[in-house]
Amino acid sequence: MRQHNASAQAIAEHLQSLPRLRFVAYPGLESHPHHAFAASQLARPDAGFGGVLTFGLNTDHDGHNRFVSKLNVITSAVSLGHDESLIVLLGEDDERQYLYPPGFHQGFFRLAVGLEDTDDLIRDIDHALS
Repeated sequence: MRQHNASAQAIAEHLQSLPRLRFVAYPGLESHPHHAFAASQLARPDAGFGGVLTFGLNTDHDGHNRFVSKLNVITSAVSLGHDESLIVLLGEDDERQYLYPPGFHQGFFRLAVGLEDTDDLIRDIDHALS
């Protein structure tokens, strides 16, 4: 769990710095609107915020699909929960869009960070974005 948490935090911080992203949602980011609440719920200050984060690209549906097709380490999946990093695209036409804030409605990814090397995961994301 320490590795899941640490990698997710590092990836969220990296993604937040990229201009090609519309948003990054991860409670471990101080910019997250519920960061303070999430931190107050942790059993220990170093417990971490979990291994799943959400982000949206500034692109259309085809751009989302191109991004996923360029990933080499992270696997596209239909559900999350594994020791390998998995990513799920919820497209702009997904029936669950109404469950999310409006900023999510142009499509977004849920990334479950696995136990791979953090730098390998970041390089994979950067490669797919380029």
